[in-house]
Amino acid sequence: MKKFIVILLAALPMLAMAQVPVTINVDAVGKLATELPDSVRFTVADLTVSGPLNGADLKLLQQIVTRTKTNKKNANECLVSSIDLSGATIEEGKDGMKTKASELPDGLFKGAKSLMKAVLPQGLTTIGNSCFEGCESLTDITLPESLIEIGSDAFEDCKSLPSLTLPENLKTIGTNAFEGCKSFTTMTIPAGVRVLEADVFKECSALSSITLPENLTQIGGEAFMDCQVLDNVIIPENVKEIGNSAFKKCTTLANIQMENVEKIGSNAFDGCKNLQAVTLKRISKFGANAFEGCTALTTVTLEGGLDELSEDIFKGCTSLETVSIPNSVKNIANEAFAECKSLSAITLPTGLTKIGSHAFEGCASLKEIGIPNLVKSIGSSAFENCTSLDSIAINGFIEEISSDLFRHCHNLRSINIPNTVRKIGSKAFEECTALANISLPAALTSIGDDAFAKCNSLTNLRVHVAVKEIGSSAFEECAMLSTIELSSALKKIGGSAFSKCASLKEVILNSPAPPTISKSTFKGTAPTFIIPRGSLAVYIAHKDWKNISGYREK
Repeated sequence: MKKFIVILLAALPMLAMAQVPVTINVDAVGKLATELPDSVRFTVADLTVSGPLNGADLKLLQQIVTRTKTNKKNANECLVSSIDLSGATIEEGKDGMKTKASELPDGLFKGAKSLMKAVLPQGLTTIGNSCFEGCESLTDITLPESLIEIGSDAFEDCKSLPSLTLPENLKTIGTNAFEGCKSFTTMTIPAGVRVLEADVFKECSALSSITLPENLTQIGGEAFMDCQVLDNVIIPENVKEIGNSAFKKCTTLANIQMENVEKIGSNAFDGCKNLQAVTLKRISKFGANAFEGCTALTTVTLEGGLDELSEDIFKGCTSLETVSIPNSVKNIANEAFAECKSLSAITLPTGLTKIGSHAFEGCASLKEIGIPNLVKSIGSSAFENCTSLDSIAINGFIEEISSDLFRHCHNLRSINIPNTVRKIGSKAFEECTALANISLPAALTSIGDDAFAKCNSLTNLRVHVAVKEIGSSAFEECAMLSTIELSSALKKIGGSAFSKCASLKEVILNSPAPPTISKSTFKGTAPTFIIPRGSLAVYIAHKDWKNISGYREK
């Protein structure tokens, strides 16, 4: 026991030495190693260094500060928790590591996991790339007023840093500079910063307030992505562009003022579930998915020279009720308003020429819509599952009713199809159960598979002279269909085209040459087939029609 006490008492001075702050003043570059000999350099927790430093001095500091383990055989060793360089100057040179005057080199203290406090040199102008990256215990850092530039990744993953006062002279903040600083709560960007680079505050999950300078012109991609408690942002009037995913998954963001922004990148506000309103008075370009999944968004006002509403731009905005679109818009791209379940009305711009696939799919509250005169193309499923849609007026010069266009529009009662339409695609009106009458255009040449399947209210049908083909199951299970008149140019009727039409009483055929059919074309029906006078023998002799009964010549 006495031996143990003697050893402990002998060790106490050395343990105390490790905790005493050490101050080193060098009078010339390259002298730090002399002032911090091997016997001392790894026993310091709180280190202050002043005087001129070159690359060799900084290399030594790097070795001391970035250590993550101590030598267990040496009880005096400890890890640096505080470094004060306020009285130091960085000189240009190539010794040890390449240095530039008044700049902290790239990666200088990267991965210094025990470092808790740092005071940087007065007169410092630049913090190099990744300089403090991964300093996960850093809670306090003092930046000099002389600082002009913070490099890329400079403070990335400094998870414990709660705040940082940026000097007023600062002009540049590099990409990813503060990414993953999960303890940041507030930040004010100095007036000299014109551009916020990509990823600069990405995953700053505690950041609730950001003040942006008036002279800011651009916000880079993913700049605030995953800042989950950021709830209010005022975008300065000079900002013209917001980059891709800039505010993606800012799930608490409820208000953002950005009326003068001209360009918004892809996914810029994707997943901002609390964003309520958007007003853009000078918008000229959107990227895809810009506001996708903004489930609280109710009102959108767009003005400016916008040419296109991009793909998925408002997809899944389930609370969206009101949208104002400028007349300059010529294209509404694929899935632009898909699943906007609260959208009950929308006025399409007069300059519109194209509506993309699935553009309004699942807009369950949409009751009526008018397609402007200049529209030449409407993509597949554009209005599929618009279950409240009652009427639609297509005024454009379209040539095709594309596949699934009005599929499952259960309340659709009225539609006018332009005379320019030559083709009705597969499942175009499938399960439009309220559609009682439809006037097919004179230019129509083909009706696709399942085009009108399960249109239970359809009672009469006249297929005009130009139609050459009716697809499989085209009118299957049209339970109220009683009379159909088919064109004289008809060459083929697909399988099950009129099967299970339980009320079918009359099929008027105007072609003296029987169209090809299959055994299932009229399966489950027993109508009278009215055929051209003098054609009975031809029909009875045809391999597809010879087993059909109930003929009557006109």
